Amino acid sequence: MIIKTTIKDVAKKAGVSISTVSRVINGMDRVSKSTTKKVQLAVETLNFYPDHVARAMINKKTQTIGLIVPQLSNEYWALMSEVIQNQLWLNGYTTLISSTDNETDKENAYLKMYIERRVDGIIYCAPSQHLSGDQQQMDMLKRSGVPIVTLDPSVVGISCVTGDHLLGSFNAVEHLIQLGHRNIAYIGGPVVSIEREFGYRKAMMMHRLNLNEALILTVNGQTPKEGYRALQQLLASGEKFDALFCGNDMLAFGAIKALEEANIRVPEDVAVVGYDDIQSASLFKPTLTTVRQPISDIGKELIGLLLQCMDQEVGNRTPRKIVVPTELIVRESSGVGKQDETFFFHEER
Repeated sequence: MIIKTTIKDVAKKAGVSISTVSRVINGMDRVSKSTTKKVQLAVETLNFYPDHVARAMINKKTQTIGLIVPQLSNEYWALMSEVIQNQLWLNGYTTLISSTDNETDKENAYLKMYIERRVDGIIYCAPSQHLSGDQQQMDMLKRSGVPIVTLDPSVVGISCVTGDHLLGSFNAVEHLIQLGHRNIAYIGGPVVSIEREFGYRKAMMMHRLNLNEALILTVNGQTPKEGYRALQQLLASGEKFDALFCGNDMLAFGAIKALEEANIRVPEDVAVVGYDDIQSASLFKPTLTTVRQPISDIGKELIGLLLQCMDQEVGNRTPRKIVVPTELIVRESSGVGKQDETFFFHEER
């Protein structure tokens, strides 16, 4: 049977009071160097680990942030998680990361777990229509008082950081239109950001082009497999299209594979543009024209917003929205024949 060492044991070993041990462990002042050394030696000798649950109850802080993302297998979310985790570490916080696979039940379970573990804040990156559409979930968060920030502005009452998806998508589709394409398909939906579809629609309407609803496909995931299936469905429909805009790069990779298998050349027969500019976009063949989101900037803004929210009382938290600019990166897949110079890894990543 293993007997757990207590703070009382450490105090007895070091010949000091329990409060002195507590001050040393928590890095507080008013403890002499000689006493600090005695306490540290006792801690090492007894192999003592502080009870973080008890400490959290006293300090009302766990120094832990909960992060919820859709899929860690998706390169974009893996990079975003890495940025957030590293930035939180620099601010003195550890990160609990949960991947939901876009399943609402998992999101509910993780949110409940974070609240029960008394995390100091939550960064919610899963599809926001789940959060905003689940009143029970929203009520649970409000009752808990846990600060939360998200990546989507559609969740009312919660601060968010978002890329300028409407303009980014508009620029991507306008790029295809300027290249002479008129029958432009779109693969996306709420799971990647409904604003990207709005940007697609706006560009088509602003240029007075026919908006064929049969060329707009909604997917339930963000993976190449979803893009592959959607493109197969589009080909089977017999609808004519000469360009394709995808709601993220992973969908574009799958769509291009389906096009190649159907002996349709990219970009000679169909031009393709993605969204996000993950690292693989500049390594894929053909290199992918896409809309770059500055992942590092978005991650830092999310953390800054959350830390600000954590410093405020529950009743004084005013929701804020931060919009981060995007940039169209032109490469081979849209048919221009130009490849951006940063072929390998972008510095911010």
